[in-house]
Amino acid sequence: MLPHAVVLMLQAATNAELGYVMSLPDGFVSIPAEFAGARDVVGCWAGEGSQSSQGSFVLCVQRMHATLGREHLKSSDLPASSKLLTVKWQGLDIDAIRTDTSQAGAPLTVYTAQVPLRREAIQVVVAGPGARAPEALTILNSVLGSLKGETNWLSSTERAGRFGTIVGWVLGIAIGLVIVRMVVTRRRQSRV
Repeated sequence: MLPHAVVLMLQAATNAELGYVMSLPDGFVSIPAEFAGARDVVGCWAGEGSQSSQGSFVLCVQRMHATLGREHLKSSDLPASSKLLTVKWQGLDIDAIRTDTSQAGAPLTVYTAQVPLRREAIQVVVAGPGARAPEALTILNSVLGSLKGETNWLSSTERAGRFGTIVGWVLGIAIGLVIVRMVVTRRRQSRV
């Protein structure tokens, strides 16, 4: 068996409509989206992870029908049973939510990460036994690490580049106005 920190990625899942491709953890197989019981699920997979005797994980992708701004969620926006955390996707800090609940009396941990894709944001959800919460988070981070798609967010470098361009234009316009004013002033003085 593999240690829980190691997750192999062998299969790929794609969605042309939403514009993403991601790798699935080793051993995860497609299940009907209805099994997840959530609306707007576009793909769902189940797998044992590295410790098959301790329960299974479910991995789902859910569409959000909107794009995400760069504003982060606040802990006060969440129910008491949920905790806000930050995870990485394509070098960006994105919001994730950990919810501890139970199903049929068994503790269950659900991680939900909101991914700001350009066409439409998605949520990547990993649910598993409460006792295996660290492994569920490892699976989420591995999937996010493999998830490729265009974002509607600008990276720090892109934002700096755009800001630099704006500053350049403003300075250029200001210098142009100063030069025009100097020329007009000299012409007026030479006429007098």
